[in-house]
Amino acid sequence: MNTQLNTRALAFAGSATFAVLNIVCLTIYALAARPDPWMTLFIGSGPSVGGWIVFIAEGAAIGALIGWLVAAFYNRLARTEQRA
Repeated sequence: MNTQLNTRALAFAGSATFAVLNIVCLTIYALAARPDPWMTLFIGSGPSVGGWIVFIAEGAAIGALIGWLVAAFYNRLARTEQRA
């Protein structure tokens, strides 16, 4: 049984998930005509098209990092469990 996760695939999935989540947040706040409170957490993002692109790109980068870290730690723990 293969207990190793594909880190590249999980990083890509995390990246896509966080990018879509940021798009959904922007859409909700655009429809409500209110500023997005999450946007202040991202450096360089703002209420413009360029700021939205930065917001989505930084969210995707964070998602890729989280996906890669989850896979890396899981693979390390799965390897130690197989030896025991």
